[in-house]
Amino acid sequence: MKIFKNCPLLVGVAAISVILSIISYACQSSAYSEYSETLDFASTPHIALVFKGLSDGVYPWSEPTVGGEELFADGRNEISEMGSLDNDEFSSGEKNDDAESVITVSANGSLDVSGNSVSGNDSFEDTVSGNDSEKVYELTAVDPEYFNDALFIGDSRTVGLSEYCKELDERATFYAKVSLTIFKVLNTPFVKTENNDKITVEQALSENQFAKIYIMLGLNEIGTGTPEYFANAYADVIAKIRELQPDAIIYIQGIMHVTEAKSSTDKYFNNENIDIRNEAIAQLANGQDIFYLDMNESVDDENGNLLAELTFDDVHLKASSYQRWYDYLLGHAIVKQ
Repeated sequence: MKIFKNCPLLVGVAAISVILSIISYACQSSAYSEYSETLDFASTPHIALVFKGLSDGVYPWSEPTVGGEELFADGRNEISEMGSLDNDEFSSGEKNDDAESVITVSANGSLDVSGNSVSGNDSFEDTVSGNDSEKVYELTAVDPEYFNDALFIGDSRTVGLSEYCKELDERATFYAKVSLTIFKVLNTPFVKTENNDKITVEQALSENQFAKIYIMLGLNEIGTGTPEYFANAYADVIAKIRELQPDAIIYIQGIMHVTEAKSSTDKYFNNENIDIRNEAIAQLANGQDIFYLDMNESVDDENGNLLAELTFDDVHLKASSYQRWYDYLLGHAIVKQ
């Protein structure tokens, strides 16, 4: 009792520390699962999970997560309904196994996308009718220096690419955040400035110019709305990026698959739904300054599922597995002469 009278502040701090430690233990497999995989608890106390989560806006009562990803499994919309696209072309979820992706832009501006991936040195053709000449771009291998003026935008998977692929992180810029969605990507203040303030991606893109911009978003949104609703939101984001970055090549990266174990047991977060949405956002590529990349071929098994040995939670890559993603990007780039 004497210590309560003489050191009430110390007792209070100790009590709060115990409470936060209990919260960290209780939430290490849910709200803080993304962080628990990256911290060494032999040298770092569990309470660090709470503070790391707070810095990213993740709280114990945040939405249910899979490896740090927000899941909207009830299918509700976060924002008001927007215009719709014709869903007939991407509602089946069937994959086209052709090795070559060909995007044809007709004179009326419509897009025809055959295939959903480009492998090896296969060409990525862009045919524009009504122009004086026919322009064809080939995906080609590049040196690491290619990424010196590149920006990567994404959720926790892109955070992992930054954290575990040092060669890329030392060259490129990353605007990535755990649980980021296409609906919040432009207006959520999380990009740190030199003064350690936080601004939105839209503000950051207004102040800094990039030659290449890579986007991977969509896993968090699988349970939100419909594929066309998602694609419309994606199109709006690309339009705003194009407005702010008129000279940049924009790469739409297909949503990374989950493992067969995850895909076969989850009603929403499965590869059929991922493929439907990938087909939808592939339609946004124009073969001129917006290109679709399906990096899944670098991490998938023969059945189109994320290789189990590459992931620790059926959703996110292990640290050593991010090299596959980086190698794919090195081998699939557009170089305009």
